Amino acid sequence: MPLIDELSTTEVTDLRARRDPTAVLVTGSCEQHGAHLPLDTDTYLATQVATAACTVTGDVLLPSLPFGYNEKELGFAGTVSVPARQYLDLVVGIGESLRRSGWRRLVIVNGHGWNNDLLRVATHVLNETAGLTAACCSYWSLCADEVAELRESPVPGGMAHACEFETSLMLHLRPDSVRTDLVVDEISYRRLPSTHHDLLRKSAVCLPEDFAVLSTSGVIGSPSLATADKGKLWFDAASRRLGEFLVAFREEFPGSELERTP
Repeated sequence: MPLIDELSTTEVTDLRARRDPTAVLVTGSCEQHGAHLPLDTDTYLATQVATAACTVTGDVLLPSLPFGYNEKELGFAGTVSVPARQYLDLVVGIGESLRRSGWRRLVIVNGHGWNNDLLRVATHVLNETAGLTAACCSYWSLCADEVAELRESPVPGGMAHACEFETSLMLHLRPDSVRTDLVVDEISYRRLPSTHHDLLRKSAVCLPEDFAVLSTSGVIGSPSLATADKGKLWFDAASRRLGEFLVAFREEFPGSELERTP
C-alpha cells in the first residue's frame, strides 16, 4: 500500500501512470472520548480501516487529517476544533489541489461524527466545480449490518460516542490504549422526541447541542459491553467493504490523468 508522503514526486507520477490509483483521505479528530479512550480514537480507527483496504487495492493513502469540526466538545480538555466554514474550505482545498496536480478520484474515509455533514457538502462542491470525482463515507456505516447483529447496547441511543462500537475496535486494534478500569456507561435520552444520538440509528430531528449537556463523562453509550472479538468482526467488515468500493470506484471512473492546471 503506497503512502503518498513516503514517495518521491517521480514515484507518484509513475504509480499513477501504471496503476491509476485513487487518492484516499482519512478525516478524524483530536477529541475527548471519555476517560477510557485516547484523543486520537477517531483518526486512528479510520486510518486503520483505510490502511487495511488500500493494502489490498493498491490505492494511495494521503496523510490523515487529525483535526475536525468539534465545536460542541470544547468543554472537555484536549479537544481541538476547526470551525465549520474553515473545515469545509480545507477539505475542498485539498481536493482541488489533488485535481490540479493530476488526480482523478478522491475517496474520503471519515472517522468523526461531527464531520459528516460538512464532508458531504465538500464532496458535492468538488464534484460540481473541481473536475474531480469524489466520494465520502464514515467507516462505521460500512459495517452497519454486522454491528446490528452483534450490538448489545440499547437501540437507539446506546451507541454514539466512546461506546460499545469504538471501544470494541480499540480493544481489537490497540488494547493497551483502553483504560478498562475507567470505563463508564452513560446514555443520553433527551426529553424532546426523535432527537436521540446513535451512530447507526440517526434521529429524525437534528438538534445539535453542547456535548456537556448530553454527557457528564464524555461517553454516550455502553462501552462496558465492548469486546475485542466484536471489534475484529466489525473492523474486518468495514475494511473489506471499503476495499470493494475502491475497486468498483476505479472501474466506474477510469481514465488517464486530468490535464494539470496551475
